[in-house]
Amino acid sequence: MHRMADSVIAGQPRRPADPLVKKAGTRARPDVSTPASHQHSIATHASHETTNRGGANHGTANKSAPANRPAPANRPAPAKHDETWQAIERTVASQTVPAPGRGPLPAQDKLTPTGTSGPQEWMAITPARYQNAATIVRQALHDKMGLRSAVIAVATAMQESTLLNINYGDRDSLGLFQQRPSAGWGTPSQILRPVYAADAFLKALRTYQANNPTWAQQPLWQPAQGVQASGFPYAYAKWEAQAAQLVSSVTRHIV
Repeated sequence: MHRMADSVIAGQPRRPADPLVKKAGTRARPDVSTPASHQHSIATHASHETTNRGGANHGTANKSAPANRPAPANRPAPAKHDETWQAIERTVASQTVPAPGRGPLPAQDKLTPTGTSGPQEWMAITPARYQNAATIVRQALHDKMGLRSAVIAVATAMQESTLLNINYGDRDSLGLFQQRPSAGWGTPSQILRPVYAADAFLKALRTYQANNPTWAQQPLWQPAQGVQASGFPYAYAKWEAQAAQLVSSVTRHIV
């Protein structure tokens, strides 16, 4: 704060001296509040601001983008998804007969060990269809037959009944797998129970597997046909991809 003698003379306000105007016998003193070097720095910065103003929004977006990116250490979701499924495969395989060793999982414990064969088709999966698929998968795992057997069973039911528990079919065929009472599959009331129908199919599939040790390396239609003796043996193949997806989905909720 200035002293009163510096600002008032004989009761009148004193005009402040212009710092850039020389007084007699004194040097003009620049304003010390902003050094010249700092003024140059501010001017240079302002020039740069003006030059880059057109890209200001772009610069801001670039600076803020890294904050929205996941940290480099985080694994991508698909890798975590794959690791989770591998753990599920191992868990199911450990409960399958015969159980695998410590090495790579055998074909019987894979969804599609040899890939799909032929063109694939897809159907709309309603709650009823999903529930029937879940029943088949649960029965396959309960019988300790593994993932590949579950895929074969679901694909077979997709072809035979579109995964619906229907009470009609060719001649006396009934249910999910279109099993015939006259062929010894059971009574009509038994066949129309999804758990019974799935178990009956899987028991017949186990017999086929025992007689064909390389069954898991065969194309899907071959073991399916070995059980069903259909007039259209290759028709089962087109449902393999979707059947594998259904088995995967159901198994994730079981294990």
